[in-house]
Amino acid sequence: GDIGHTSLLTMVPLRATRGTIGCFQRWVPRAASALPAPWHARAARWNSTDGDDEADEKSSKAVVLSKRLPEDFIENTLMPHLESQMLYNIHVYTPAELTQIARAYSKQDVRQLALCRKLADHMKDRMKGFEAIDVVDALGPMWTMTPDDDELFEVLEQKIYEKIDDFTALNFMGIIRIYNKRASKHHQLLTKIVPRLKDLLAKYEGVELSEMLVSMAQSKETDMDILMTLVPEVERRYNEVSLLHSLNNVWALCQLKIKHPRLLEKVAQDLSNPQKSKDLTAGYMARIVWVYRMCGSWDLVSDTLLPMIRASSAEFRTGDFARLAQALPEERQTLTRVAHNLRGGLGDMGRKDFLMYLLGLVHGEVLEDRPDAGHDFGEITGACLNYIKEDQDNFKRDEVQRIVYLLHHSPKYRFLEDELPASWNATKEETLDFIRAKGSSR
Repeated sequence: GDIGHTSLLTMVPLRATRGTIGCFQRWVPRAASALPAPWHARAARWNSTDGDDEADEKSSKAVVLSKRLPEDFIENTLMPHLESQMLYNIHVYTPAELTQIARAYSKQDVRQLALCRKLADHMKDRMKGFEAIDVVDALGPMWTMTPDDDELFEVLEQKIYEKIDDFTALNFMGIIRIYNKRASKHHQLLTKIVPRLKDLLAKYEGVELSEMLVSMAQSKETDMDILMTLVPEVERRYNEVSLLHSLNNVWALCQLKIKHPRLLEKVAQDLSNPQKSKDLTAGYMARIVWVYRMCGSWDLVSDTLLPMIRASSAEFRTGDFARLAQALPEERQTLTRVAHNLRGGLGDMGRKDFLMYLLGLVHGEVLEDRPDAGHDFGEITGACLNYIKEDQDNFKRDEVQRIVYLLHHSPKYRFLEDELPASWNATKEETLDFIRAKGSSR
């Protein structure tokens, strides 16, 4: 998996989902049935014979297949209902239901600006009834739909001050993230909630803090106000978590383009302890290599990791292989051994695994060189070209583009561009034209 700013906003207690059923019940027409299903079942049992009871028991165990939604459900059913409610019935909804409507509408690709503004205006009018959880649920969707409505965010800010004791640490993270996106910085708000966030984080377990950091890395949104509060607490709790959680922490920081020397040194020390690193999986080995190479700290772990990697060559998967090839291109012998181990499963690979495999082959320069005239391609090169040929119709356009990019930016294997299927020619030429145009504009 990709987590945006709404993920932190919605990581709240279960009561955050209140209002969902009430909100959508108004849009769904009720089926015409005389009696509820449970009443029918009871009546059948009272009036049935023994044989009927047995039949009923069998039918109750039968598999019931749900009907699939039509492809045009959102366009022709959901959106008309949703916009109708916003246009004509918005005044009857509670604050909790308004936030649910906002969340649903913000996720649509096409929205009417007039309805977004009407929803914002109605929230302002109903702000007196908003609870802390309503503020949290409203911030993300309204930032998506009406980011320039200064008045709305001002009244939400005032509500935050009023309900400040009711927010959790995750709520505060979401609030900080949204308000830091705005052009005008809300320094007064930050001075109020950042100290509270720090106090609340001190009450969390070390594992929970690690999960928060990883969540931020997966969302790929760096917010220094949050990180400057969260990371010191993660470091302080270092001894409370396992080595795997510590590895996830330095990986998350690397994803956020942050190098933390003290954490890197602590993890390196733990890795050098055989008792702590004896159960390390191949996947984590590849991740460690990638992190320490990206941070320029490979020398801290190379003596420990290289023997482990060489001894585990049969255990790496395609994604691990791709990481190793990018981080350790000089380990040609090890990469070749891993590539041959994976070669046996090439026929069963999905396209995603194949693309990872090809990435590792190219970056690690494991593919064979161009054959002499009259000679066949090498074993691995020929196998990859055969995979592409047999599955050419199933590759998506962006996957073809990735293959063309990969081969074109590798002078050693650029000759393979001419070996790609003829059915890819249009996409290939379009991609190459884009690469040339991008290069000439620099």
